[in-house]
Amino acid sequence: MSQSGGSDLFSRRALVLSSLGGLYFAVLGLRMAQLQIFDNDEFRLEAAENQFNLLVNPASRGPVYDRFGVPLAVNRRDFRVSIMREDVDDLPKTIGALASILRMPPEKAKESLSEAKISPRFMPSMVAENLSWEDYSKISVYAASYPGVRCEMGEARNYPLAESMAHVLGYVAKANDKDVLKDPQARHPGIRVGKEGIEKAQEKGLKGVHGATKLEVNAHGRVIREVVDPRLNPKSGTPIVLTIDAEIQQVAYDQFQAKEERPAEAGSAVVMDIRTGELLALVSSPSFDPNKFVDGISRTDFNEYNNAEMRPLYHKAVRGIYPPGSTYKMVTALAALEAGITDPEETINCPGFYMLGNHRFHCHSRSGHGSVNLNTAIKVSCDVYFYEMGKRIGGDKMAEVARSFGFGQRFDLGIPGISASHVPDNAWKMKNRGQPWAVYDSINVAIGQGLIAATPLQMAVMTARIASQGKAVVPRLIREGPGAVPIAPFESLPFSFENMHLVHQGMIAVSNEAGGTARGDLGIEGVRMAGKTGTAQVRRITMAERRTGVRSNASLPWKQRDHALFVCYAPAEDPKYCCALVVDHGGGGGAAAAPRAREIMKATLLKDPSARPAFTTKTKTADLAPASPNTPPRDGKA
Repeated sequence: MSQSGGSDLFSRRALVLSSLGGLYFAVLGLRMAQLQIFDNDEFRLEAAENQFNLLVNPASRGPVYDRFGVPLAVNRRDFRVSIMREDVDDLPKTIGALASILRMPPEKAKESLSEAKISPRFMPSMVAENLSWEDYSKISVYAASYPGVRCEMGEARNYPLAESMAHVLGYVAKANDKDVLKDPQARHPGIRVGKEGIEKAQEKGLKGVHGATKLEVNAHGRVIREVVDPRLNPKSGTPIVLTIDAEIQQVAYDQFQAKEERPAEAGSAVVMDIRTGELLALVSSPSFDPNKFVDGISRTDFNEYNNAEMRPLYHKAVRGIYPPGSTYKMVTALAALEAGITDPEETINCPGFYMLGNHRFHCHSRSGHGSVNLNTAIKVSCDVYFYEMGKRIGGDKMAEVARSFGFGQRFDLGIPGISASHVPDNAWKMKNRGQPWAVYDSINVAIGQGLIAATPLQMAVMTARIASQGKAVVPRLIREGPGAVPIAPFESLPFSFENMHLVHQGMIAVSNEAGGTARGDLGIEGVRMAGKTGTAQVRRITMAERRTGVRSNASLPWKQRDHALFVCYAPAEDPKYCCALVVDHGGGGGAAAAPRAREIMKATLLKDPSARPAFTTKTKTADLAPASPNTPPRDGKA
């Protein structure tokens, strides 16, 4: 090869290499320009995020009070010890040392270790909570020797009235996977979420806005220091004030508790201010202790609640579905009067049974009531009278009146699980049973049996609407805070005052006249109560049993006994409060339910001076009749 040829080859190679080198440095320069100039803000932010981590700082949960400011759900101090696994060199050894200092059971220490191993990064894992001051002081002394151990004073939910308010308030508990999907912050071990009642339904307002602690970390993820940032401070939850009167709630709850003469019983009670619809008591018994759920209820306690025959976890006042029994007879009476198929003077003969074809429908009085009119039929609760009215009216007209009184309606109280139940008519039966309405359906429904069913809340609404001169009273549970509904004037029901007045008179007779099924003195001079008893059958009584003698409730298993019901309002002359009470499988309404309701109404009236007019025992019956629709209430309230 010539010298000139070798020189040309070298020049070409040098040119190629120079070009590649230039291209490489050009690309490198462009990439550096992109990183340092064009994408500078983005990568600066990423670098800052790598430098700092945020540790959730739980907000203080909003308190719940009764109408007078009595605490129902509040926060107490909670001394606790947690651990940050990123800062711990030997997790088993550290937790073992803490367990030894606090004398924790081995199974609890093992559980704490398991939770710490799977806890998210920069999320503390709880080792122990609800510590006494002595234990907290002791562990605080040793904590400095164990990196990653945090001793802190947090908050835990507390329910001062426990069982009596449990179904209304519900409870809070540790978040499950479903809760964490909705709110990832709920994974924090110091945060609890609402599971039932007010706590669940008003979770958004009660929980507040959780804050955060800003932690500066090094390249290895170790915390260097905490950075104070006021913008990250938590915001406390909004307080809630309920319409409940804690004192009346407790009185109502106590009516179902064991006493010397009787064991504890299951049931529910609803007390309402007729003028405003505010619920003063909403009781379900037996109940449970919501404080047991806050830090995790034991399997033994939960199984005891869950398997109990009387269902303590079930909110009977708003979810319980019962045959209303004879408390429904006011609906039948008003439907008959409104339809014009009877008048207050018409009498029906009651021989103790009613024949429909070849079938005999019995009255609760085996010997019969003789000749009865509307007022007497309500007073003595004559089934035969209402069988005849039901036959004449038919299911559709009774259903129309029942709906006007609140049956079949789901009232929004701001708590979950409220049942609407149902009101049967021809369309309902065809849809749900595949059969047309029959005369025997009307006869059964007319006395509150058969296809009709209602909740205690609905029975209370019915009573309030009767007592209010025909106003469509709507119940309210939340006075102030999240879920509160403004008070609005109640609409008028489409019934004549004269017919409503006749039903009033019948209910007054029940509690105040000879022969009334719930006759009894309220115990407040000059104040009378109006009411209606109900005994709801839960089993079918065969003709063979009737021939040999119907078995008594006491001889039957508890679940086969009749329900005892009573609805009432007072004062009879100027209604202000009403009550609906059910004793599950309690027997007769007059014997089992009415005395309890009387005690509740007495306590309610004694707290309200305006409900105790200066009447004397010589006051005439006519003076105690309900006021006309145009007569303003005596206390000036709507």
